[in-house]
Amino acid sequence: MQNEINLQEFKRILNYLIDNNRKLVDEGKYPITVGCEGLPGCGKTSIIEQIAKERGMTYVKVSLSQVEEIGDISGFPIKEYKVNELDENGNIICTKWVPQDTMSTYFQKPCETYEITTESRMAYAPPAWLPREENPNGILVTLDDWNRTNSVIMNCVMEIICTGKYMTWELPKYTTLVLSSNPDSGEFNVQSQDSAILTRYVNFPVKFDVKVWADYAERAGIDDRVINFALSYSSEIFESKDGVNVVNARSYTMFGNAISGISDWSKPENLCLILDISKGCFPFDKDNIIGGLFTTFIANKLDKLISPKDMLLKSWETVAPQIKSCVYDGDMYRPEIASVLATRLLNYSMVYFETKGCKSAVVQDRLLDIINSKDKLFTEDLIFNVIKNLATKYAAKMNKVLMIPSIRMKLL
Repeated sequence: MQNEINLQEFKRILNYLIDNNRKLVDEGKYPITVGCEGLPGCGKTSIIEQIAKERGMTYVKVSLSQVEEIGDISGFPIKEYKVNELDENGNIICTKWVPQDTMSTYFQKPCETYEITTESRMAYAPPAWLPREENPNGILVTLDDWNRTNSVIMNCVMEIICTGKYMTWELPKYTTLVLSSNPDSGEFNVQSQDSAILTRYVNFPVKFDVKVWADYAERAGIDDRVINFALSYSSEIFESKDGVNVVNARSYTMFGNAISGISDWSKPENLCLILDISKGCFPFDKDNIIGGLFTTFIANKLDKLISPKDMLLKSWETVAPQIKSCVYDGDMYRPEIASVLATRLLNYSMVYFETKGCKSAVVQDRLLDIINSKDKLFTEDLIFNVIKNLATKYAAKMNKVLMIPSIRMKLL
């Protein structure tokens, strides 16, 4: 795909468009629908759900590939009667259309408060997936597998995409629609979209990035060892082989959750169990690549790496020798392990900064500990990358580190 972005970049764009949609709605304009196109299992739906959770939005996911009846999307036809609400003087306050099957509730009210007319219409009942209540933080609706549904469903969704309405019902205020889809490259069973559809929403082709997945995994509480394994062998695990993705983010996350209950991976019986589980999680791994990598991972004791939580929060006297034992094999420096630990420290620091009651000095002092260490624990480039990413997102919480002239000059 052309002009691909990673999911972290898509997350930044979607957050902006959600805010912008609120402004558009307040100005009486239609919100903009957003498309997210990528390979199956690359993490599209997970990142969208994560955004909704972080923003306190109501999240709804509709799997269009499983929808066969158009009424499941549009709602089914119903008959409605026009009812006038009256004030104490018998003047009409407002008019509403009431479904026929709920008319009985009006016969139980004092007749002075309403007026039932003989005027009726055919309408569409709000579908089951439609949220009934507004959320001041907004609502995020994912229409998943958007281009794996049939053309009839796609045409139905087109009206909702453009106006946020369908016949007689509309989406709650501050709703943003996201369409997730797979590439129309000939590899997947998808519907082609013509210009009449493609020009109705903004679409972003996305690609998998293991560091972005690691950030997601940190926030989702994925087992530390599973994250370390992915970062250590990312090119071998996630690269395409003969046009087929043997492992994707979805299957790998499932694998990680499946083995997270095994406390000691190095025991022979546990390692055998893990390798057997991997066969069920990765059916396209005919050459047992994951099994071979996992055996190497355990043999090198990479499942014993210091956790990012310990790196940040434990005393430096305890942490420094632990990091050193991870990044050195005798006198030989292991840059690949240092890179894994630096990524983990960065991601955990971001999670920590977003925790209520966090103290910026905790992160800054630990970074200064690493910079001033008599041993080279992280290369200059690695530690600078951590500082740069934290300073970009949390500048006010990084003032102490940014006062160091060499750091400030490099950032400038």
